Amino acid sequence: MKIGIIGAGAWGTAFAIHLARQGHQILLWVYEPELFDVLQKTRENTFYLPSFLLNSQIDFTLSLKDFANFSDDVVVAIPSFALRKTLEPVSPLLSGKRILVLTKGFEENTFMRMSTVIHEITQSRVPVASLSGPSFAKEVAHGFFTSVVIASGGNEVSKYFQNIVHNRNFRVYTSEDIIGLEVGGAMKNVMAIGAGIIDGLKLGTNAQAAFVTRSLAEIKRLGKAMGAKETTFMGLSGIGDLILTCYGGLSRNRAFGIELSKGGKPEEIIVNQKQVVEGYYTIKASHSLSKKLDVDMPITSELYKIVFEAKNLQDSIEDITSRGFKDEDA
Repeated sequence: MKIGIIGAGAWGTAFAIHLARQGHQILLWVYEPELFDVLQKTRENTFYLPSFLLNSQIDFTLSLKDFANFSDDVVVAIPSFALRKTLEPVSPLLSGKRILVLTKGFEENTFMRMSTVIHEITQSRVPVASLSGPSFAKEVAHGFFTSVVIASGGNEVSKYFQNIVHNRNFRVYTSEDIIGLEVGGAMKNVMAIGAGIIDGLKLGTNAQAAFVTRSLAEIKRLGKAMGAKETTFMGLSGIGDLILTCYGGLSRNRAFGIELSKGGKPEEIIVNQKQVVEGYYTIKASHSLSKKLDVDMPITSELYKIVFEAKNLQDSIEDITSRGFKDEDA
């Protein structure tokens, strides 16, 4: 099988390594000419995933046209803010292919989920599925055991990609709840920023446990308003990915929150981060989406104020902990 992967960041590169182990021929589309040159010369992604030699089944290109012509199926692993502008120019060439989306987030101005953006770009001519679950790129590249979910509107596309992606160390489940899977995948990055703040301020494990639990409740409320199944958020693409991203040492979003706790300015932290912090971009979209759908999301609201309105962290903590009495399921 010839599989094209759009995006040579850590996750796109790790997924290329994984699929090449499965015996597939991979063409990795690279955005940066400098990285392309490095990959051609050394076969190592020193920018985003160093210390892994990419085997001969993985090739590289700067041309989206060559990429589309090569690929039987396509994997999308670019940042959410770049998805539309990257795919639109080659959308006619994607017809007849299946697309698996690794990107997590909401489009900032439309609040659309990633699979919905692709459906709009391709005018729904292309079958689309999304993959999510607790899966740090570095561990996937190492071949450590990982378990994820692939979802699509109908099980046919999910099962198709399950057969391609699954192996003994990369267990794949399927789901028809693509809404829940994508909401969970987007929001766990937002919540991980809050978890990083709590960790950085050394507020304790009681606070950490309370935070992740109430984060899940908030995600479930948003998911319900968007038409997701509540059970999805109790699975790998919900609570599983939330725990990993909030408290795993390799989490970029958690690291961003820790830097905020030290007094760092959000814009400066983002500029100095080599890899994309998806939660930073998703906060604004999810905050606007909660207002549009009239969903109570106090954690998201406070994170928005901290990151985009420069609200003092201690003031934010005081406001969130002094909220009025509520039933837990409210």
